[in-house]
Amino acid sequence: MELLQLRYFLTVAKMLNITRAAEHHMIPQPAMSQTISRLEKELGTPLFDRHKNKLTLTRKGEEFLRSVSASVSELDSALESLHTKDGHLQGELTLLVLNHRDTMVDCIIDFRKQYADVSFRIFHARNDFEDYDLCVSCTPPDDTFYNKKCLLTENLQLLVAATHPLAAKGSVCFDELRDESFALLNKNNSLWEHTIHQCHLYGFEPRISMICEDLHCMIKYVSAGLAVSLGPVASWQGVKDDSVVFVPTVPEEVRSTYVFWDEQRPNSQLRQVFLDFMTVYFAGRT
Repeated sequence: MELLQLRYFLTVAKMLNITRAAEHHMIPQPAMSQTISRLEKELGTPLFDRHKNKLTLTRKGEEFLRSVSASVSELDSALESLHTKDGHLQGELTLLVLNHRDTMVDCIIDFRKQYADVSFRIFHARNDFEDYDLCVSCTPPDDTFYNKKCLLTENLQLLVAATHPLAAKGSVCFDELRDESFALLNKNNSLWEHTIHQCHLYGFEPRISMICEDLHCMIKYVSAGLAVSLGPVASWQGVKDDSVVFVPTVPEEVRSTYVFWDEQRPNSQLRQVFLDFMTVYFAGRT
């Protein structure tokens, strides 16, 4: 029995799909099937029930999964400890970054100036088959019970073209936006729900003229005077230019961003060092 076999088993047990597990580990599907079959033969018991190309764990498989998960996590922690000597940190962190993408890139750049041997895998959309060390988001990424720490609380203001009539106002209420067109980031972004909620609060359905996944493209659309948008002042300052301006809302609105981590996963020294670094980094932006 090899460690790689156990890692493959953990992935298959989580995904319950041989093909996806093979793609995750970038190996051919037959090789993954053979690995699992060989493991079952070595153990002398089936780990999965196979019905019409659907996998489910057997009772023995569930017991084996609990044991292997604990053992591999402990082994990974031990390996990390061996690789951490005299402040020399090594390893890889997997991050789910749903908010503050640019800020997180800057944070990682500064972090690697101190810890050049640490690598990162960054995702911007939830993938149920990935285990994330940390998630940066305004809301929990799923229903898992998470620990969290607030990284930043910032004002939300209306973003308009510098030539827009609202740009000259000292403040604006959502009730004044009934006849405006909105540009919004996609529905996976927390600002979508917040904007829709505020419009409904004032009794109107927002007229959405653009939905975009790229912040720079959305800001360019707003700068053309074709729409307005609601955005976080601190986060967007680095990507906007003089063609657009922020106008405060009345009442004032704020948004908090958190870092989440799964408390069921063993604590990692690498994760803790980066978490502490992030906290200080974001504090410097307030």
